[in-house]
Amino acid sequence: MGVASYFEFVTTLFGWILYQGIWAVLVDTGIVFIPIIAMVLGHVLESHKGGDDEGSAAIQSLKKIEADFIAMLGVLIFAAIPMLDVELTEMEYHKPALRCTDTPETIPGKATGTTYDATLATMADQTGAIPLWWAMLHWLSKAVTAASVAAIPCSYDVASVDYRLAEANLEDPVLNQELEQFKNDCWQPAYSRLSRTNLASLTQVEKEDATWLGSEYLLGSGLYDRYYSSVPNPQFAFDATRDAGYEAYQVEGGFPDCRAWWSDGAVGLRRRVLDNIPADLRNEMIYNADNLIQETSTVTLSAPEREDVFLRKYLAVKRTAEAVGSDMPLAVTYGDGADQVRQGRFADWRNSENLLLQSAGNVLNTGAYLILGEAARDAGEVGVALIGSALKAPAAIGEGYAMRNGISLFQPLALMMMIIALPFLLIFGRYGLRALITLSVIYFGFHFLTFIWAVAFWVDNNLMHLLTSAGGLSVFASGTSVTQSLILLYISRFLYIVFPLLYLTAVGWVGYQAGGAANELSNFGTRSGAIGNAGGAAVGQAASKAATKGRA
Repeated sequence: MGVASYFEFVTTLFGWILYQGIWAVLVDTGIVFIPIIAMVLGHVLESHKGGDDEGSAAIQSLKKIEADFIAMLGVLIFAAIPMLDVELTEMEYHKPALRCTDTPETIPGKATGTTYDATLATMADQTGAIPLWWAMLHWLSKAVTAASVAAIPCSYDVASVDYRLAEANLEDPVLNQELEQFKNDCWQPAYSRLSRTNLASLTQVEKEDATWLGSEYLLGSGLYDRYYSSVPNPQFAFDATRDAGYEAYQVEGGFPDCRAWWSDGAVGLRRRVLDNIPADLRNEMIYNADNLIQETSTVTLSAPEREDVFLRKYLAVKRTAEAVGSDMPLAVTYGDGADQVRQGRFADWRNSENLLLQSAGNVLNTGAYLILGEAARDAGEVGVALIGSALKAPAAIGEGYAMRNGISLFQPLALMMMIIALPFLLIFGRYGLRALITLSVIYFGFHFLTFIWAVAFWVDNNLMHLLTSAGGLSVFASGTSVTQSLILLYISRFLYIVFPLLYLTAVGWVGYQAGGAANELSNFGTRSGAIGNAGGAAVGQAASKAATKGRA
């Protein structure tokens, strides 16, 4: 039995284990026979309503009972009674290569290599059971979905670059403090001097380059040679010539100039920041043969150039507030507009410039107060805050990353709940073909969500690449547009939330219509018999009238 995610190992096995248990309870209590008994009584009562003058009423009732019983028995045997075992040893996850850096692989349920193994180990000796119909539908759904996903070209995961860099913390607090110190002692005075003297004569590329700590222009123009660390740095040895007058601090370290402080190959900030970033992320972005920076860029970059591109992007995303409480970004222009969009203060609805949000907040808060009293006023404010958070686009760092990666958990959970509820749904549907077909279409639709989110992943990444291709560096470019950010944020939200909801709505409608068609088909035999009897009666009456006229 195939699954579409690691989490689905747990939910699928758990769902069919509960299905088997629930079905056993329903059989022991006799509840499973209630639809059959209700069908027989319904037809008997219907025949009595026909009156005694209709001699064929009992025969017609018997035929209806026979036809409905055969249909119900088929649904009961093939779609309700669990027959095939569901075991963890027989479950596999055929992981697709949606990212171009991944390779397809088959993950066995007994050893996924993830944290799910601990939970799965507690379920490994348990066995669920699945009816024949749902086993066949599960296999068909997974086969169609897997083939559809395999047809999607791979893409590089550029949409999550910001989120992954934001999560890659510099664990060393001393290094974080040193970055802040470098900004105060080197970049700020150098950039301030440049702004007063020569900024107007720079090209646009040079102006953009000068806005981050490791600026090639500031290093090459000699501006960083003018400034020094204001505190002793233990990474650099004391130099009697360079550090004359600071002999009192000789034991604590030297006072390097900003060029050496940043560029020194062994102890410079550039090298130490790179070395402190998680190795897997650093290799994937910079050093692997298919590194993300080069693969998403339209220009050829050397390894040092890729390192600078990565550092600039990383320092733009990271803020020293994580370590030293400063609100000043380490790269002061990259993404400022986008960050304002991402960090929109929707929760502060009273002070928001968004008239729609203000109106919604006032209505919700006032309504809650009038209906439920003072206690509900705070609840109303919390509700608006949650609405505001929901309005933030999925690309918001932290919240959006969790939504983007966690939204697919909805699928196995929905399938699990549907499996658990199947016995009751079939009973409430009186083992009818309409109920079976409707539930089957919905079941297939839930499985096919895997493909829907795979398409969303491809579109999200390629759209990100198309709209952030300035300078040939794609998402790693040094500048961004507020308009582009808004487009990406709202389209991402549509792809991962709105589009699947529209799809599920359409699936529900199709399932209902297909169920209706199946119900009409099942009633065709009964209706044909009724039409035949009516036709025979009409022919008999006509023949009787003709014979009467002949004798006259």
